[in-house]
Amino acid sequence: MNNKKIDITGINKKIGVTGIGNAIVDVIANVDDDFLEMHSMDKGTMRLIEEHDVLKLKSGINAVRVISGGSAANTIAGLSVLGNKTAFIGKIKDDDFGNAFEQELKKLGVFFNTAKAGDADAPSTASCIVLTTPDAQRTMCTCLGIAGSIVPEDIDENIIAESKMLYIEGYLWDKDSAKSAIRKAIDVAKESSTVIAMSLSDKFCVDRHRDEFFGIIKEDAGLVFANEVEIMSLIETESFEEAVEHCKKLPCIFAVTRGEKGSCIIFKGEIIYVNAVSTGVIDSTGAGDMYAAGFINGWLLGKDLHACGRMGSVLAAEIISHYGARPEKSLLELLAQEGL
Repeated sequence: MNNKKIDITGINKKIGVTGIGNAIVDVIANVDDDFLEMHSMDKGTMRLIEEHDVLKLKSGINAVRVISGGSAANTIAGLSVLGNKTAFIGKIKDDDFGNAFEQELKKLGVFFNTAKAGDADAPSTASCIVLTTPDAQRTMCTCLGIAGSIVPEDIDENIIAESKMLYIEGYLWDKDSAKSAIRKAIDVAKESSTVIAMSLSDKFCVDRHRDEFFGIIKEDAGLVFANEVEIMSLIETESFEEAVEHCKKLPCIFAVTRGEKGSCIIFKGEIIYVNAVSTGVIDSTGAGDMYAAGFINGWLLGKDLHACGRMGSVLAAEIISHYGARPEKSLLELLAQEGL
């Protein structure tokens, strides 16, 4: 990995990874396909909703679990459980969900000091209604609340400068203030030789911000995480093989998940295939987030790309075996069992 954007040789910093993303509390429920159709939802995607929509949806479901979530926060939580020093930047309100989100991160050892909004009129802490269908697909309806209100002043430059990696989620591009905050974080990272990793987050997110994502991929990012639908959207093709060929020409590492087909890692014209870890699928929420945690953990340890991908697959398999996007088993033990 001698590409300047991903080389950690000689880097000695206090923090392994700092993540920036939407601070969200997940409300998870099982539904059937008819429920999605009744609410005009596209299975397997995420859409933004308002607070009154949350109340309407909650009245028609039976939640099986309420747990802190958020794409980048899930990845940071996984990395912390694996023993890495981590930090997270995300906006919450001083309300029940916000306090629960903060307490859960800190319990995991994640450094979190983003100022909470105390104004009674401020939007609530973000929530996501995660609807899981019998085929284990998850369809998400996200009320960003105050999460999208992150501003440049919320970016702690010292934390980013002291991190080996900055991990950002594509969802943040849906709000201009958050976009400005991320731009500031990227600038600080580049000045501090902090590697930049990015998750494309969602197909429709890619559709909305394709040109900006391409700019970051070409100029800033060293690592890019996506699933096969997102990567095909980025390249604007219906052929996965064509998308891969295009990625081979780009200057960063792509780690692309494909569900039961495993994943493939693309770098410097080479394609590395990694098998999925067989397991019973209960809920696919957070699988990509935990794959990223495993992959980055391997990267921090100096593992080769195939081993990084295997770590990602092991962690993703753990997540999809239960409800919720946070691990329930010892991730270190699972990796050890696989010889990783």
